[in-house]
Amino acid sequence: MQMPTRPRISQMNIWKCENERHQCGKMVEHNATIPRCRAYMRDDKNVTERKTTYLTWHRIIKNAECNVKAATTYARPQNCIRDGKLVDSASSAEPYIAISYVWDTRPSFKEWEGRRVTEQALHIADRLSKHTSYALWIDAICIDQDNEPVKMVELAKMADIYRGATAVLCLVPEIDQTTSRVVEHGTGMIDLDGFRALEHAGDTHGMYMFASQGSDKALHKLFSSRWWTRAWTFQEAVLNRVTFLVGENEETIPISDVLKISHPISRRAATQKKDNLLGQLSSFWDSVYSMSDAMKVYMPLGTAISSVWRRQSTVAHDMAYSLLGVCRLETIIPDYRLPVEKVFTDLVDKASSKGDFSWLRWSHLIDRDATCEGMSMVPVPATVLATPASAITEWRSIEVPQMSVVRGGAAGVCIPHRSTGVIRWQSQPEDIKGIINMLQKLSYGPEDIWNLLFGMHVGLACDVDRAVGGSGLAQALINLATGYIDGTIKLEDSEDDLVGEKPYTRGYGFTAYASMAAKVWRNAQLVMMRSQGGTTVVPTHSGTGQARLHRLPVESHRGTCLCLVVHDSTKFRASAIGVMVENDHAGSGSWQFTRFS
Repeated sequence: MQMPTRPRISQMNIWKCENERHQCGKMVEHNATIPRCRAYMRDDKNVTERKTTYLTWHRIIKNAECNVKAATTYARPQNCIRDGKLVDSASSAEPYIAISYVWDTRPSFKEWEGRRVTEQALHIADRLSKHTSYALWIDAICIDQDNEPVKMVELAKMADIYRGATAVLCLVPEIDQTTSRVVEHGTGMIDLDGFRALEHAGDTHGMYMFASQGSDKALHKLFSSRWWTRAWTFQEAVLNRVTFLVGENEETIPISDVLKISHPISRRAATQKKDNLLGQLSSFWDSVYSMSDAMKVYMPLGTAISSVWRRQSTVAHDMAYSLLGVCRLETIIPDYRLPVEKVFTDLVDKASSKGDFSWLRWSHLIDRDATCEGMSMVPVPATVLATPASAITEWRSIEVPQMSVVRGGAAGVCIPHRSTGVIRWQSQPEDIKGIINMLQKLSYGPEDIWNLLFGMHVGLACDVDRAVGGSGLAQALINLATGYIDGTIKLEDSEDDLVGEKPYTRGYGFTAYASMAAKVWRNAQLVMMRSQGGTTVVPTHSGTGQARLHRLPVESHRGTCLCLVVHDSTKFRASAIGVMVENDHAGSGSWQFTRFS
């Protein structure tokens, strides 16, 4: 089927250009400066002339039938539905299609083949079965919702059920033919020279416009779907490479293409001052784009948390159970009788036992004065959800030796750490400007100051340099951030987007990261703490008496590490977490293993 031809004037209108009166801004391509709209129109013409369109899911599966084999390496579901009847799938090698969808907010149940099922699920089965002879796996039908032991067994197999399916269909009713055309057009634009030139320059606004057709309303509608907001749909959509988003009339989009265009959208959302793009906050786009990472073999728990915990679930336990598959933590058996605090503690403990300490990057957000016993180090969804966007620095786990001796109490989570010595000096509480002045007087350089204050919330200075194509930007970042805080500097949106006569300049995009930093400590009181091994800056806390600074088993690609503040009076309960700037030639003690409550 041929794609309809779009009038050329519409491509000028997304930039608000008329004839040669350009409002689109300039870009550099092949060493020449040209208007953004000119490169856009050229690439749009190339994409449109391809005259391609997506096939429907059932045609794709039918065309591949000769290559379809039932997966034998994954646990199989107990039941599937085929031809309107419940069939035994556990003892069969029959291929099946797994369905991802969002339950009605007030589901209607009916008796069907000896169990209660939702009318919504039966309607889905009836609709999809008209297009395929394959068995279908739909949770509200194929899991007996009133048989708790069987339900727990099937939930434990959930990741394998989606991995082993012939295909996964994600039902998103907001998708229509226009949505399909816009997504296909965006992925085509991303593959051409214009977008590559914008990406090379770090031009987040230009990249966003090329990928989204200038904030096309169809994308607004697509991403407004409830399907994107549910915790379980994250895992369901990323565990199988043959996964499609499907509209009510079987319109079909490969999810890989949707995630492809979400990359420039998420980058624009994170760097613009107004926290709303296509009707969604930057935290939403953070979650969507990170689905691309989840399609890899394994996703660190810290990365999964930043994605899934910006979504929602009806039952709090599902915020943990819905990410077991992407993190390869399926040895945890779902148990909804457990206190939710126990569920989250078990989650991070199991990850740690496998050498994954990436979740510690979120522990700095915990209000330790308000947490219950055993939770001073355990992040929970509410703290992550309240964070606008993830820091751009990737924190990785350090391999630590096996240790049999565990100190600490009965409750909490076990964490390896190395002491860098007692706190030899601690400042009085100061606001952000006071702390910056203090660090400068003590001869800390701009990169160290930025890292101490904003490394965990925004990203380390070297990573901001890399993201915007600049170098040595730390002092400018600090100056802008403090200017935003005290109101002496205001940056207009037009300057942020560089829509004007000058082309987008590599290295200029750091202004957005400064505006992100300005929101971090606006009303906070901070303290600087120094040990023999290094320095950290953390929020004021209730710890009293002598304290120690411990290195945690998490570091950046350049070796900057996270550290833990522990007071001797409460030595098995964490007081604070921060970035540590290590002293030259200062060592640290041997690894210890402590259960922090």
